Amino acid sequence: MSAAGPEYAFITCAALVKVGDEITTYGASARLGSIAPARALGRLGYDARAYSVTGDPALAAEAARGARRIVLGEMWALEESWAPAVAAYRRLLAQIDDVRGRVIFGIADDHFHDPEFLGFYREVLPECLAVSVVSDTLAEKVRKLTARPVVVAPEPYEGERGAPQAIVARRLPAPVAWLGRRVGLSMDHWRVRILWFGYPQNLPPLLELVPALERYARKYPLLLTVVSSGVTKDLITPERSREESRLRVQFVPWSPFVMDAAIAASDVVLIPSDFRDPVKQAKSPNRLVAGLHGGRFVVAHPLPAYAPYADFAWLGEDLAAGIEWAVRHPREVIERISRGQAYLDARHSPEAVARFWLDLLHSTN
Repeated sequence: MSAAGPEYAFITCAALVKVGDEITTYGASARLGSIAPARALGRLGYDARAYSVTGDPALAAEAARGARRIVLGEMWALEESWAPAVAAYRRLLAQIDDVRGRVIFGIADDHFHDPEFLGFYREVLPECLAVSVVSDTLAEKVRKLTARPVVVAPEPYEGERGAPQAIVARRLPAPVAWLGRRVGLSMDHWRVRILWFGYPQNLPPLLELVPALERYARKYPLLLTVVSSGVTKDLITPERSREESRLRVQFVPWSPFVMDAAIAASDVVLIPSDFRDPVKQAKSPNRLVAGLHGGRFVVAHPLPAYAPYADFAWLGEDLAAGIEWAVRHPREVIERISRGQAYLDARHSPEAVARFWLDLLHSTN
């Protein structure tokens, strides 16, 4: 190990970008598993920095050679293949002495069905300091590949803290709705405002939920805002785009600047998922954490990682029933969000995340 380099190097496959005065990345798992922990440690005075092994491999290698500890974060499929990321990490590992005593691998998603992904981790995980994962379910899978310590890392919340807010739904009498349309008034004031955000590949469970939302919208008009990098025409149809639609759907392109405003403009954060799929069961609670941190009630399918937050949200199979519960219990909604935010501060604040990483980085397993 050379004298140069930071004390702690967090290295990702994702490209780094400058947004305002900060270096970040567009991938959630890279931000939460690499950028944010490095930043949290830096706020406490530690020399922790983030690098991209694909953006500037020479700089990443120089940092890794000199760092006391190296965290190799979530791999990204580049060019629709794991091969580039695997090759980049292999080249980097070849330049690091004492991998067993210095390197921690971070894994955020279950891609172990892919032979290339599985083959890489099956080779490297037995010879590292430790492995951090995002859920207990994922930890169970990773422990089958290594005898080294596998720990569940809390992901930090992002953005501004929002004050707890309940759903305010008003029944709109049919004559009033008719008159409002005649004079050009928007129905959005009377709608329950639902927010969904995520990657386009996570849209299928939302599409499956649309018929239930349309049935519920006969009772209360709904506005569903979809924030993503892309959306299917099966969701944004002409019928659901009209002002008078009982379920109106609007699309907002994702950007680093939009999420705080999108959560603040919503009444409820909706998280449908393929919760019976073993791969999806390994997911982290980061979207639920984002909704709670933003002060909004979360209605979600019961993924295993969501279980610790059950007292702060609504978890169940019938998400329309969850929306109805929230409409009918505004006081309890506020209480649940308030308790949830206190829980987040204890586990997901930058300070809590920094303490977790300090314990792991200082370990000598």
